[in-house]
Amino acid sequence: MRMNVRKIQKTGVSTMTISLPKIWISEHRLKPGDPVIVRIMNDGTLHISPSTEREEESTKKIIQIDSEAKEHLTRKLVAAYLAGYDIIEVRAKDRFDLDLKRTVKDFSKMVIGPEVIEETSNSVLLHDLSDPMELPQQKCVRRMHLIAKSMHIDAMRSLEESDADLARDVIDRDTEIDRLYWMVIKQYNLILKDRYLAEKMNINVYDGMDYAVSARGIERIGDHAEKIARNTLLLADSDIEMKEYLEIGNASNAAIEIFDRAVEALFLKNIRTANEVIDRGNVLVETCERMRARIDSSIPIELIAKTTVIDSITRTIMYSMDIAEIAINGAMRSPD
Repeated sequence: MRMNVRKIQKTGVSTMTISLPKIWISEHRLKPGDPVIVRIMNDGTLHISPSTEREEESTKKIIQIDSEAKEHLTRKLVAAYLAGYDIIEVRAKDRFDLDLKRTVKDFSKMVIGPEVIEETSNSVLLHDLSDPMELPQQKCVRRMHLIAKSMHIDAMRSLEESDADLARDVIDRDTEIDRLYWMVIKQYNLILKDRYLAEKMNINVYDGMDYAVSARGIERIGDHAEKIARNTLLLADSDIEMKEYLEIGNASNAAIEIFDRAVEALFLKNIRTANEVIDRGNVLVETCERMRARIDSSIPIELIAKTTVIDSITRTIMYSMDIAEIAINGAMRSPD
């Protein structure tokens, strides 16, 4: 960021003016008489930009690869996506290794937006077709909440009914939560760079940060639902049924209830609801700890499964409490 200090000049009875930086004028090829847009932002700053008639330029990132590990390339692609680049081009020095080309295509399925639009023997071009206005952070977080909740409920049902097919369906749904989580982080990075975009999306950077951190908690709740589902498969493969399910099921129901209320508190900025979530969550965590201490099974696989499921329920409660804390922080920033 380049900062310029300008003195306010009085040019009339009540007119105040400042001069624009010469380098900025040159970069945008402006001349006397050209219109500029001046926006008064919610945070009290002014945003000056060339006329909206000028087409916005796409941002591009070139990733040069040689003998690259697939995991390393995936990390670079995710980082470029989260940084908000519209176009990502992956170039190979010589001929593109088929495994690496497949990695690029697999990445486009892992995230929302990027599509392969051009492919040669030594390059792959991705174009992000997503529109931030159509899928803002709030919408993504609400969708993540619904998916994580349904995953947890179905994972517990698959455990109770020894339903391996339902468990596999829960595991498959985790990919959608990851896609939405990355979208939330990308949106946050975009509004950090472009305050005008934040204004258009009706969000400020502080709320954006709250949604990004909350989305991480929801993504982890989805991961723990997946863990529960994998334990269903573990028990099913061993022909073992989960015994004494009722107490664990009650804890699961309570965890989902406070998860719902934590997300409600986040969007409504409701301190009272958030405090109720935290207070009840503390009690439930202690209940789960006592439940874990009473686990008794002569079958090692059942013992491991019970411990893992109770731990995942506990973590779901604790992540919900974290979201409630974020809700309180957001509420305290809001004017009375």
